[in-house]
Amino acid sequence: MDYIHFFGTTGNKDIIFKNIRSAGGLYINIDDTHIVFDPGINTFCKYIHKYSDKEKIDGIITSHVHIDHANDLNIFIELMTNGGKEKRGKVILPKQVIDNKVLQPYVENFPEKIEIIEANSTYMIKNLEITTSIQHDHWVECYGFTIKTNKNRIGIVTDTKYFPDLLHSYENCDILIMNVGYYLNKIDKVKHLDIPAVEEFIKKIKPIKVILTHFNKNILRENLPQIAKDLTKKYGIEVIMAEDDMDLYL
Repeated sequence: MDYIHFFGTTGNKDIIFKNIRSAGGLYINIDDTHIVFDPGINTFCKYIHKYSDKEKIDGIITSHVHIDHANDLNIFIELMTNGGKEKRGKVILPKQVIDNKVLQPYVENFPEKIEIIEANSTYMIKNLEITTSIQHDHWVECYGFTIKTNKNRIGIVTDTKYFPDLLHSYENCDILIMNVGYYLNKIDKVKHLDIPAVEEFIKKIKPIKVILTHFNKNILRENLPQIAKDLTKKYGIEVIMAEDDMDLYL
């Protein structure tokens, strides 16, 4: 059965360090394709505990250089390639990940291919077609993604400040997975989405299902199940608040 596993649901270091929630990161198992997405802090340990060597990794995607999205990138490349002994798999990442040496030079030749992200471009990892968004408005070079499967189109809206042109990158998505740090973002310099931004996505994109994740302290102070219930009722779609180690079956 196709599914997406949520290793963690926060990017806030205080929350991670206090072990309240784990750093974000996804394991995508769709159409016989296995992808590790945004392997942040402790994602590798969680992967090994859950899957051991039962699942192969066909590719790794990193949206940007921040450690809650890229901390475990190199060790996953080692795992995917059996420590460089098997030249296999694809890695998709922004150029800044290489320029900032987040990707260690010694593993660059391990995968079968490393592809540098360009905005509004399409890539393949095994059976899945992956299209990048326009560049997000974050503190570093950052992109979101849409994944075309045999059944639907899934949008992964990574870290960004809201701006209207962002919506065009996620048109025709049936499912949206959205990084939402804030309930209400009243500070212009904060470059993360909030619930009003989520509502703009819902009204424009009209997905059938929305999963919110990557929570900051601001939104965790609120009643997350009630927010999901209110949005579900208001828009007539399923809205889910992700939990650590949750499986989303498709």
